[in-house]
Amino acid sequence: MRSFFLYSLVVLCLFASGAFGQARSTGRPQPSGSISSSADTFGSRPVYLSGQVILADGSKISERVAIQTTCGDRKRIETYTDSSGNFSFEVKTRSESLETQTADMSTFGGGTFSGRGSGGAWQGCELRAVLPGFTAQPIMLASAMSRPQSTNVGKIVLKPIASAEGSVLSVTTMAAPDAARKALEKAGELEKKNKLDEAQQAVNIYPQYAIAWSELGRLQYMKHDRAAAQHSFEQALTADSKYAKPYLWLAQMAVDSQQWQTVVDVTGKLLALNSASFPGAWFLNATGHYNLQNFDAAEHSAREGMKADSDHRIPRMEYLLGLALAKKNDFTQAAEHIRQFLRSSTDPAEVAEAQAQLAQIEQLMTASTPAQK
Repeated sequence: MRSFFLYSLVVLCLFASGAFGQARSTGRPQPSGSISSSADTFGSRPVYLSGQVILADGSKISERVAIQTTCGDRKRIETYTDSSGNFSFEVKTRSESLETQTADMSTFGGGTFSGRGSGGAWQGCELRAVLPGFTAQPIMLASAMSRPQSTNVGKIVLKPIASAEGSVLSVTTMAAPDAARKALEKAGELEKKNKLDEAQQAVNIYPQYAIAWSELGRLQYMKHDRAAAQHSFEQALTADSKYAKPYLWLAQMAVDSQQWQTVVDVTGKLLALNSASFPGAWFLNATGHYNLQNFDAAEHSAREGMKADSDHRIPRMEYLLGLALAKKNDFTQAAEHIRQFLRSSTDPAEVAEAQAQLAQIEQLMTASTPAQK
């Protein structure tokens, strides 16, 4: 089987965006308070779900949190919280869901609510706040949507996973002065313009501001200033060695330059802090090991990554595991994992490449099987 480099398969966007993720557009903007006008019914005006995500200790969340709906095995990111932790999104009809289901499925697993009407339409469906390293009690949508009007579900409380040290939140945030926070918020609000100046101002005001360093590094990376980005991510880790994002960005930069040992080392440090919350780190770690021809280690990391990726958002993990197993001459399992990847992949180039790999593995499987007498 031909040599294969996995750096082209790396998840280029390990988070929704930088310090301030962009919400997927799901309708017109809504205020954060309750929306319960009697005219706002399923049959006429759009219906919205809104609420607020907070931390258990009452402190402000410095990252935007994904708001996910789950119906059976279908999961969908509906929106993200704003800088105050508030969220609001439009509930889609059944027909609207089907129009967008194909696009959503490749990223989030597809699917949405089962229809409009009484709360019974949402039996078995949940609303969740999703942030790596944290957990929250889900909201049952059947009770939340018991009436055909826009609904405020109240506060969703995030609690840190007790065994997890590495986090997408930094302890330096609470100590940052207001001027530094406002500068970083401005950089986030004007993200499309890549406001380097505001991010730089935030770290000038408070040099220990890990999130601001990480955001500055991300903007520098997007502008292809690798040396400056490297420095900023390293400064972020100097300020807070348990802050997850700089590890992931440094690993991504090492992947870009095919520095595989660095990929393994950087992701290994993050996984030593928190092995459960960052399947993307496991994927990068496995990629590094594979390209270093450490196929046992690549298999281990891919399997651990699949355990951590409970939502199956990185189907390429299956592909990578299949390739590692093939390198170990375990062709039967290799073929099964690549077939599993093909069942979930919708990208034509990826499918064509995986099919070619599968054909080679099946040939090797046949050649290694003793002929029947």
